[in-house]
Amino acid sequence: MEIRPGHDTAELKAGATRAGAGADAQGGAGARAVDAASLRIVPMLADLGDAELAWIAARSERLVLEPGEIFINSGDPAEWMFLGLEGTVQVRREQLGPNAPAYVFRAGDIGGTIPFSRMAVFSGTGRAVTRAVVARFPRALFPELLRRIPALQPRFVAHLADRVRDATRRDAQFEKLTALGKLSAGLAHELNNPAAAVLRAVADGRTRLDERGELTAALVELGVSPESIRRLDGLRRAALATSSAAPPGDGAGAERAASAALERSDREEALATWLRDWVGVAAPWPSAAIFADAGIDREMLRDVLRDVPEPARASALRWVETGLAAQSLFAEAEAATRRIAQLLDALRAYTNRDRMREMVDVDVREGIESTLALFGARARDKGVTLERALDPVPRIRAYPGDLNQVWASLLDNAIDAAPARSGKVTVRTRGADGGVVAEIRDNGPGIPEALHERVFEPFFTTKDVGAGTGLGLDIARRVVVDLHGGQLTLASVPGDTCFAVHLPLTTVGTFGS
Repeated sequence: MEIRPGHDTAELKAGATRAGAGADAQGGAGARAVDAASLRIVPMLADLGDAELAWIAARSERLVLEPGEIFINSGDPAEWMFLGLEGTVQVRREQLGPNAPAYVFRAGDIGGTIPFSRMAVFSGTGRAVTRAVVARFPRALFPELLRRIPALQPRFVAHLADRVRDATRRDAQFEKLTALGKLSAGLAHELNNPAAAVLRAVADGRTRLDERGELTAALVELGVSPESIRRLDGLRRAALATSSAAPPGDGAGAERAASAALERSDREEALATWLRDWVGVAAPWPSAAIFADAGIDREMLRDVLRDVPEPARASALRWVETGLAAQSLFAEAEAATRRIAQLLDALRAYTNRDRMREMVDVDVREGIESTLALFGARARDKGVTLERALDPVPRIRAYPGDLNQVWASLLDNAIDAAPARSGKVTVRTRGADGGVVAEIRDNGPGIPEALHERVFEPFFTTKDVGAGTGLGLDIARRVVVDLHGGQLTLASVPGDTCFAVHLPLTTVGTFGS
């Protein structure tokens, strides 16, 4: 019996039962849904006897698919085992997006549910890639299949183990690529700001240097002596040295910051008035702002102008101003370039460690810091504050690349959960008896207690469709528990959710090998 997609499932199951009953009543001579000989293309069945193949064929249904035709839908009950006879089909979890991993099986492969599998529903949508022919065997007959053909039992056990291992590796790789995609998007955004700052500073600096050259020629023409020019440039150099040696703010609070801003405004106003009345600068405010930022006051300017002819004073101060502006632009470009270098160092540390496949001595804070650097832009865009409390911890024997995936998954979830514009994610490390503990905490709405265990299940997610794979926490727990012999625990109440990673000093694992 050859069938096309779209037949009612109950009708097909009834047809299979009737075909099987007829075959039993006639000693196997009844009508067969699938030609028994065609099943020998499946390696697992190739050495079975004719009678055994005939029994399987009589209870199977031949399904012919044109390219693009769907033969299973995500969420359908997993009631069928599929045997590839011709062509190629694939099953993809389309809800995860176009890049979701696909399970592909061809002529000779076995797909769908199989004996000993606990699959309850199909997790993806199955469709033909080429014109394909598959035979499907009902799950309800698995017990009888194994009873009649005992040789298939160990084969299905081995096949199931291989399939679980392959699926685990494929899903882990997909989760890793998904996480890297998010990191790449955040890094691109993070790099854009300092890169734009460098370009802007270089362009403005070029304009200032051109103007400075013209002003130098004008000062010579107006009779300014070399000694006066050296004195003018000495003021610029002194301002640069003072700015470079200035200590950082002591964090005394908003009141002190407001007082400093007010003092600067007073200095700027006094400078603008002096530049207009004493030097004759027509538009003094831009110059006054630059001098005030450099810590230059009226007495300093009056001192360097004492030997400068009066007609040249405005040009002389403009010459100093362009030098100060240029060095400020260079400092801005230097700071932006340093930020780019820091981000690239963080990315290099993250990716280099990700390639390590052997255990090494690890300070978990290094991997956490590189991961935090790559998530910084995403957190700022959402208005989430990232807080660090990374206490010194002992070095442990671990797989740093796999731990990086854990930190990325937990940080990704924490930033997602934290409220926009008022969110806070805190990362802590501390020593513990015989190991270290890393905590990732957020102030989001929390996870209901009934879901505390389910969040670690594969493909379970509380995010919107397509926003999460449901694999991150499952893989994180397997990395921590199976690979490192540690623990991944969850504690959550509204406003405070904490995932804690407990890692022993020395671990031995096999996951991912």
